Amino acid sequence: MGNIVASCFRKLERKSKFSNYPYFFTHQPCGLGRARFISFQDMVMTLLVRPEFRVIVINGIGGSGKTWAAKAAFKHARSICHFDEFTWVSLSKGFSLERCIEKIAICLSIDTGEDISIESIRVKIKEKLIGRKFLLVLDNACFIEENVLEKLGIPHPQQYNLGSKVIVTTRTTRTDRVMKPDISITPIPLTHEEAHDLLCNKIGKDINSSRTLDLVRHCYGLPLSVILLAGTLCDLPRQQTYDDVINNASVSLGVFQISEFHTMRRLVKFGYSQLPNDATKDCLLYCLLFREDQEIPIKYLIPFWIMDGLLSEANEFQEANRVGKEILNVLVKHGMLHLEDNDCVRMHDIVRETISIFGSGYTEHPDYYYVYCNTSDVDMFCNRISLISRKRELFGSPKLFGISTLLLRENCHIDVISEDFFLYMGMLRVLDLSFTRIVALPSSISCLTSIRMLLMVECKHLEEIQHIDALSMLEVLDASGCGSLKWVEPGSFNHMVSLKILNFSGTSIYYLPSLAANMDLREVLLQDCPHLISLLSTKPSAGISDIAFIRYPYCVSKTGVVRNLQLGVTKGVIDWMAMMWVPCGLTFVLSDGFSGGKVSMDFNEDNRTYIYASDTRFFQSLDKGSPLWLNCFNKFYIVIFPLKDDQFMNNDPRVMRTQLFQDSYLKKKHFADGIDTDRFLEIDCVSNFRCIEGILCHAELVSLKRVAGTDLVVKSMAAARELWIENCEQLENLFLVEEVQVLCATSKLQNLWISNMQSLTSFCKAVKDTTSLNCLMHLLLDSCPKLTLLFPSSLRLPNLQTLHIRFCDSLKRVFDKLMLGEDVLPSLRSLQLWELPELTYVCGGILPSLKDLKVRGCKGLTKIPVGVNEDSPFFTTIIGDTPWWSNLIWDDETIKRWILFRNWGPLLPHLATEG
Repeated sequence: MGNIVASCFRKLERKSKFSNYPYFFTHQPCGLGRARFISFQDMVMTLLVRPEFRVIVINGIGGSGKTWAAKAAFKHARSICHFDEFTWVSLSKGFSLERCIEKIAICLSIDTGEDISIESIRVKIKEKLIGRKFLLVLDNACFIEENVLEKLGIPHPQQYNLGSKVIVTTRTTRTDRVMKPDISITPIPLTHEEAHDLLCNKIGKDINSSRTLDLVRHCYGLPLSVILLAGTLCDLPRQQTYDDVINNASVSLGVFQISEFHTMRRLVKFGYSQLPNDATKDCLLYCLLFREDQEIPIKYLIPFWIMDGLLSEANEFQEANRVGKEILNVLVKHGMLHLEDNDCVRMHDIVRETISIFGSGYTEHPDYYYVYCNTSDVDMFCNRISLISRKRELFGSPKLFGISTLLLRENCHIDVISEDFFLYMGMLRVLDLSFTRIVALPSSISCLTSIRMLLMVECKHLEEIQHIDALSMLEVLDASGCGSLKWVEPGSFNHMVSLKILNFSGTSIYYLPSLAANMDLREVLLQDCPHLISLLSTKPSAGISDIAFIRYPYCVSKTGVVRNLQLGVTKGVIDWMAMMWVPCGLTFVLSDGFSGGKVSMDFNEDNRTYIYASDTRFFQSLDKGSPLWLNCFNKFYIVIFPLKDDQFMNNDPRVMRTQLFQDSYLKKKHFADGIDTDRFLEIDCVSNFRCIEGILCHAELVSLKRVAGTDLVVKSMAAARELWIENCEQLENLFLVEEVQVLCATSKLQNLWISNMQSLTSFCKAVKDTTSLNCLMHLLLDSCPKLTLLFPSSLRLPNLQTLHIRFCDSLKRVFDKLMLGEDVLPSLRSLQLWELPELTYVCGGILPSLKDLKVRGCKGLTKIPVGVNEDSPFFTTIIGDTPWWSNLIWDDETIKRWILFRNWGPLLPHLATEG
């Protein structure tokens, strides 16, 4: 890297996208170089790949950007695939060495349960990493032991010459010393200008008042301080309010020149006081229940708030969910919570340490977190408890009469709960047993008659669920990922009339007890349940006759409430003909290809039904005359796509809509009149179309991607107004003769998009009689390298307004014979010809309606069909290269007077794709 002075990097970093955290101060204790400034780019691009830097420590005060820098470096390393193993471990200052070993093992997917000793876990860590080129980040470490990597079981990169690296972020100089790093990095505070820019960026507008600039000085260039200050100034309604906040902030911060740490603490306290209402403050304090090193999944956090009564002003679940999202957004904007990339939030340790001191009713204990203790008698009136004890068993029956939340989440040592443990917790609303080692629920769980949310996510040893039939107030039951779960006690859901979310994805259940017909069920998630059987509506059992088991989807959906139904590949699970209707706005997933998907808390507002299926056979009984087309499928988006093992589709309807409609939006921009459709069918990697003719005849927008075979069944697309065909490698001829006849007679097809067709040689073959394709208005062909001739001379396109042809390397003519533009393309308004090196001819005569012509890379095209007659426009705009324009051959040079020519110029990428 060389000895580069700081001023050089400062100049570079002003233009960098990393300008909020621009540079770092380095020290190499091993004598590899002297202390100096380096840029963030140097840290990422150089330190990660240079072999002499194997142990890297990022050391600095809390809030200075250590974790940000480590995450950015970690993300970059993953993007270039420079290592075999990538592991991020979030630690805490209170972690013992044993706890650190356990956390590292968990992050490496190493079993830490049962009777495995710490020494055995350490050996397993070493066995996992040794011989591999790994990148390990230990975030927020506080080590005091010498030879700490060896004691953690981590193969020391300095001893094994494989290119592995360890990055450690820490606040303590002691950790810096015991790590014996090859290089130590300290984030340099922002300059006053950079701090002000960050403040304005976070607020969303320029703030240039002298009093605000004085407050920026109080931040000492620490990014977290600036973010916290910005949080107090955002969304202020009036100038007077803004002035009041500035005054209050100045008073709260006090005199300048107090320490950076105390200033940050004061900013946290002031930011907390500026939160808009008590509900927002309560929701923030609730986050103290989660450990410092623990990310908080948003999909559970907001329901926690709802179920524990923190959003009681919202009358309905959907309204409470909306309010919860608004509160979460406020907490993130105010810097109280940080939004992670994986849809989790985390509280910065400085924020946590500060609000835990003055947050109302908060107490810590070596084994518990308590929030809102109304009395010092913890056993009697503690409201919320998060147990972080390493006890393997929960014995006795603690008298926690007033408790509303009990979190045992990620306590991987708990495997037994005594039968009477929940006996005196009648007011409990939220119980989280996720990631524990429990095998069964105790009988006393039936005493939790007020419980609203029960989570047992990833309880790998849980084999059965029973004793829950008395939980009539339960609204959320999530046992996803419990791979050993095979049995749910019959009658468990008979009295759960308030149940809204039921998730048994990733379990081994064979049957699911029937659901009450009057329940308020919104989501049923049964992905990756390979043993689930739904053919029988009843199943007799020893001692119990006629136990009802559910048949999907009709019995779930007949109340019209379900909005998110996700089923795995279960034989015979769908009998569309047996259903008269299912509710509008249903999100329906039929595949085992979803892993780790999100639970949607939003419901479809436009009443469009979303269906994802991995196989066409799911629709074999869905006839085109089914009454479902009049209700459930009046608006639909159906995706048929067999996911592979390494693929993932998000099962959140909001994200699904965003991702799948993105191409739709981009493609519509190329057409003059993009179709706003209510019925969208997307087919990807499918060869059998026989099962979906009932859908094809109703779909208005059809997207065919990577489909096998040579017959696209276009004649079945009676309602299609827009058709996208992409990456169909076997297709040589787009439309058969009989399909062209059907299109001419009955079709509504207006827009046609053809892209990346490697074998396509013909648009429509063997059409001999004069045929008018009246419906087609917009046509785009992109990347069809074998296409030499586009249209037969017998084809007329009287209403075609847009014709865009790009990257068709072999295309010589648009029509196979000399045809007059007035006859074959009388309505064409926009013609784009881009990178067609063999093209010599479009048509004869003129195109009387042509207004826009764009030409690029068509060196053989020496004549263009532009002229003047009584029907042609007054001006035609042509965009092209100046040399091409100069070499054009004109029958009448005076025509140039009626043409406005523009050179491509520097805006080529934009102009090339505009309509």
